[in-house]
Amino acid sequence: MRLWQKMCICSLSFFLLAFWIAGILMIENNKNTAFEQALRQSADEQTGISSGILRYVMLNRAKESRIEGARDKDYITEYLDSRINSRGIYLEIRDEDQIMYSNLDETLPAAGAGSEGGSGVAEYRIQESGSRQYLILTNQIPLRNRNLTNTYIRDISGIYSDRKNQYSYFLKLCAVISVIMAGGMYFMIRHLTKTLRVLTESVKKIGKGNYKERVRIHARDEVAELAGSYNEMADAVERTILELENKAKEQQRFLDNFTHELRTPLTSVIGYADLLRSAPGGEEQTQELADRIFREGKRIEKLSRFMMDLVFLERHSFELIPCDLRTIMMEAAGRFEAAAFETELKCTMPDSDAVILGERELLLILISNLLDNAQKASEHGGSIYLRSHTGESSVILEVEDEGKGIPEEDKARVFERFYMADKVRNRKNSGIGLGLSICADIVKIHKAGIVLESKEGKGTLVKIIFPCYKQDTN
Repeated sequence: MRLWQKMCICSLSFFLLAFWIAGILMIENNKNTAFEQALRQSADEQTGISSGILRYVMLNRAKESRIEGARDKDYITEYLDSRINSRGIYLEIRDEDQIMYSNLDETLPAAGAGSEGGSGVAEYRIQESGSRQYLILTNQIPLRNRNLTNTYIRDISGIYSDRKNQYSYFLKLCAVISVIMAGGMYFMIRHLTKTLRVLTESVKKIGKGNYKERVRIHARDEVAELAGSYNEMADAVERTILELENKAKEQQRFLDNFTHELRTPLTSVIGYADLLRSAPGGEEQTQELADRIFREGKRIEKLSRFMMDLVFLERHSFELIPCDLRTIMMEAAGRFEAAAFETELKCTMPDSDAVILGERELLLILISNLLDNAQKASEHGGSIYLRSHTGESSVILEVEDEGKGIPEEDKARVFERFYMADKVRNRKNSGIGLGLSICADIVKIHKAGIVLESKEGKGTLVKIIFPCYKQDTN
């Protein structure tokens, strides 16, 4: 069963239940109010009749100086015949088993069935006779020598008839209102759940691969909040899917490039070795082939070393401790100058201590790789600049060269593994495209930022932005 159907059935059932309870309570309250009014009126009339009979009998006794009780029946009959003319009101006056007055007929309930009350107190009961209902009240008329029983009977069938008519009208009204409510609630709930249907369709589309699907709701209620949360979730799902797709592509490129980078020197080594083995030649040719085999072997060694560095960075956690960046820069510059003969390194150190949280060996690898890439990009006799300066909340390390620069379309990919912007030049310099990727991983470990600025023909500037280390003085 659909949600809107459940909502419609539950809401309609609850409304009808409440409507039924309210209607029944109202009808019964009307009936009880009418009955209480009839009871009070009947009790007042019965009390008045009893008082009138008592006064009339006592007055006539005094006038005629009769013996008490001799003509009481005549006095009562005379008094009541002149006063009881209301339709639906019946009286019976008894003196023990003797009926002194009665206007009952055979269709009325027996008056003697009523219970007797104390002096001046009326008791009542409701009794059915045929299809009619009667209210029967009984009280006592105290004469001097005896008590007379006054039974007052009122036809109250009209009250029960009105209640029956009200129930009949209520049932018809309930049927009409049920139809109206069912129709109104159907359209209203269908409208209110429209957003849920839109969300359902959107989820189905996303399930089929359309991750750009979004829900547009122009409202300010809870459903609109749900739609907004759904759109945020869809954005997160789309970003995650894109990241997974990009990662899968990157891994595939990594495998392709790694296979290519490994196969190329191995093919060369095998070819040179086969040539050295099978071709006759002098000592000079043999030395040249051996040199080529050595260079290709060193390239394989470098590739394996970089691969080990990548695995090491991905699988290990590092404890970062306070380090003076100036000391690390001086050590990295000393290593570089000892191996670089064709470029000039110019260093600019900060005036004060530049303390950051870092891992010393990783920082040395970072600076060495950046200097190595700068040397490969530089022309013979070019200059490389190693600088560092402090800001308000950061320490910035810069490595700049005056080389050929990086094309605009390659800037976004230079940190990918095995990516080389100038493949010919990098082949010449034994580059394999992993240096900047390792640098990016080291920067991430140090929670730093990396910025690359480059213009073709003017050179490249790489900035590493470290957060300043603030010693806790508490």
